[in-house]
Amino acid sequence: RRFRRCAVTGVQTCALPICISESAFASGASRPIIRGLDNTRVRIQENGIGAGDVSAVSEDHGVPIDPYSAERVEVIRGPATLRYGSEAIGGLVNVINSRIPKAMPKGGFEAEASASYDSVSTGRQAGGMAKASTGNVVWHADGFLRKADDYRIPGAVSRQSETWAESSGIAGGASLIVGNGSVDGHVGASVSYYDSQYGIPAPGDPANPVHIDMNQTKVQVGSDLDISGGMLSGVSLSGGYSDYTHGEIDAAGVTGSRFDNEEWEGRAEFLHRAIGPFTGAVGIQAHRREMSAEGEGGELLAPTTTESVAAFIFEEMPIAGETLKLQLGGRIENVDVSGRALDYSVPLAPFDYPVSRSFTPGSVSAGLVFNPAGKWVLGLTAQHVERAPDALELFSKGPHEATETFEVGDPTLDKEEALSFEASVRRAGDDYSFEAAIFHISFKDFIYKRLTGETCDDDFGTCTPHGAGTELEQVFFTQEDATFRGFETSGSVTLARFGTARAGVTGQFDMVRAELDAGGNVPRIPPMRAGAGIFYEDVQFSGRLGFLHAFEQDRLSPNETETGSYTDLKAELRYRLPEDLPGASAYEIAIVGENLLNHDIRTHSSFKKNDVLQPGRNVRLVATVRF
Repeated sequence: RRFRRCAVTGVQTCALPICISESAFASGASRPIIRGLDNTRVRIQENGIGAGDVSAVSEDHGVPIDPYSAERVEVIRGPATLRYGSEAIGGLVNVINSRIPKAMPKGGFEAEASASYDSVSTGRQAGGMAKASTGNVVWHADGFLRKADDYRIPGAVSRQSETWAESSGIAGGASLIVGNGSVDGHVGASVSYYDSQYGIPAPGDPANPVHIDMNQTKVQVGSDLDISGGMLSGVSLSGGYSDYTHGEIDAAGVTGSRFDNEEWEGRAEFLHRAIGPFTGAVGIQAHRREMSAEGEGGELLAPTTTESVAAFIFEEMPIAGETLKLQLGGRIENVDVSGRALDYSVPLAPFDYPVSRSFTPGSVSAGLVFNPAGKWVLGLTAQHVERAPDALELFSKGPHEATETFEVGDPTLDKEEALSFEASVRRAGDDYSFEAAIFHISFKDFIYKRLTGETCDDDFGTCTPHGAGTELEQVFFTQEDATFRGFETSGSVTLARFGTARAGVTGQFDMVRAELDAGGNVPRIPPMRAGAGIFYEDVQFSGRLGFLHAFEQDRLSPNETETGSYTDLKAELRYRLPEDLPGASAYEIAIVGENLLNHDIRTHSSFKKNDVLQPGRNVRLVATVRF
């Protein structure tokens, strides 16, 4: 069920390992990292609307979007990102599903059910989805259940404690399909509920582990209309409301921290026909977020309010017909952030005080897309993107037990600015495919979490050398100029064909270097990786065997530790039963092997890497039936 798109302009494809690594904090919490950038620089959204969660606040907070419902996952970079937000400096991950149906199901009804089991965590999952039409209305429903125990790891200790996870979700939606010749499209809405509980590995006090109990209710509306005549060729309207909460609960059932997030977002995009040489889209976007915390979470972050309104434009102009095109993007925002910051000028008696900040980020981008011949596409992109500091970066002021950090924000932070350049080449096709990109990003006032080397307990007065703290690593949100640069490539070649079948080889490589201009390295940057594999594909049977090798990461920031190399060997076999079997249109059985060498895998970008191994050897069985 995992399809993905990674792009300069939103239309190129790439394999997930090349584009994305992960924070890998817990089994129920992991955010994507794109080219070494994460959290507030990588926007996660569902059908174009933000996730409405607090996953960017801390790495132990999960993303309440389950991949089971996804039809495809887009990874977008370049000028197209300015349509969605300046917090997508690194890129955006857009999960697309059919909870708001866009087309009639074939034959008036479509359904799918699947179940899976994995050996490493005794993980069980079951889910289903269905679409049905009555007249011009299409109805959708989906749901899933998932449960996993602590997973097995290599070595003398058989399991990694507190890596269990349980989650479930249910959603429903409906759309009116419009088609009268002059206007075609859909108007619809959906509502979903997501629930998840998961352990936090390597707790500060092993006798009192903490787990997270998270739930979210989300409402989304959406409409895409194609217009046959006039200046506008289409109108896209979408919006969403999210009510999110999670508690961090200890072994005695006491909620130490509670985070609540109420958020709404709306956007309107108008696609226009040619105005002179330009075709494209203009739009507006508005957003409001109220986030609060209680208990120990209230010590970390007092209630904050973030409001923003933005206008954006994305245009394309042919320079040499369909062979060479110029793409331009722009975005202007007004962002207001209010909360309470910490004054620690008197370390033994710090106090918090109210702060309101207003920012006006402006961003522009330009790209050239060249189609010289056949299936080749070359791209060149330049961007200047500005981002307002997030509430957490401005107003953090206390302990965060799950990450074992004492975080202090800076209410005087300026806008973060990034000037980026990228050159890419891509070829898609069954005979051979290839893509490569080289990029360079210069940040002015780059915001990051700087480990000070001091330790704290639950209040600032305990932080060494002023006190005698021993539990939490002190983190200051700091601004410095920084430079990111890197290279990534992947490809596949078909070596032989046997009727409808084909066999071949694949390869991939990616690396990113991130340095502070004043000297030193940006922390938690993923290591260089390389991989290769073989594949066989037929109508009914397919198989893959390949490895991904991560090199050691010894380019470290102060107070950061080295991460060793590892090789992740994976294999996959899929068999699709003949479609003439009764009762369904397709049956599929798959067996997937991961970390088959049972290597010690530690993710350098994880705050828990020194204490937490990633899962050991795993075999997963999946059965799917479609009607």
